Amino acid sequence: MFIKLLLIVLTIPFLQAYLPDSGSGKQNELPNAIEGVGIDENLKTQIPGDLLFLNEQGEETYIRDFFNEKKPVILSLVYYSCPSLCNLHLKGVFDVFKELGLQPGKDFEFLAVTIDSKEDFDLASAKKDTYVSEYLSDMDDPDKGIHFLTGSEENITRLAKTVGFKYKWNAEIGEWSHASAAIVATPQGVISRYLHGVYFEPQTFRLSVVEASRGLIGNLADNFALFCFRYDPKTNKYSFYIMNILRGVAAVVLLFLLVWLVPFWIRAKKA
Repeated sequence: MFIKLLLIVLTIPFLQAYLPDSGSGKQNELPNAIEGVGIDENLKTQIPGDLLFLNEQGEETYIRDFFNEKKPVILSLVYYSCPSLCNLHLKGVFDVFKELGLQPGKDFEFLAVTIDSKEDFDLASAKKDTYVSEYLSDMDDPDKGIHFLTGSEENITRLAKTVGFKYKWNAEIGEWSHASAAIVATPQGVISRYLHGVYFEPQTFRLSVVEASRGLIGNLADNFALFCFRYDPKTNKYSFYIMNILRGVAAVVLLFLLVWLVPFWIRAKKA
């Protein structure tokens, strides 16, 4: 009993450091480094096709050049000289690429876009080579479908605002403060799904890409899984969706009744 009381007494000063101050309220304020930083999910928003960037060869390319009739687009906003979070995010993305069972360039396009307008295409090219050689070297034509882009501050800002990616420069540490998410868009460039974080569950990632393609890629099992499961943003995963199962069962029962009742009605009419 005495030990429990002693622990409570010793803990009080630490608890007070996290309790709101009725006078100033500063304990509840966000640190300046992350205030205004985060990701707003602008689902069903069209990504502007006229945004101009440079690819890793220094060639001008519009975002619309990556939109087509069949392949979804996966977008990651990062910066190539980032010492921590961006590397973890890209590692998570390329890790899941190895396990997807889908081929970049054939089934989807991946765009990494820097948020730092001072970074050039040489840095983008080196960054792309690092990840492609480490994660996709065993694939046929691993460069295809993987793009590392740089651009002007105006176009970067427009893209970030469109997808809800909020970031800012932290002068104290000389780095960009930002969040992390893989943004999945339809083949037409409409935002379909946000996958937050630096680690991605392969099946969730795969279903998000298949869903964005509206069934144009993937197999029968993928499309059946999408019928049975619905994406839950709270868990960042696809969860079992009972209503679709009930609808499916109802449809089967109705079809069975029609198959059995129609001949019965025909025989009864003839009689």
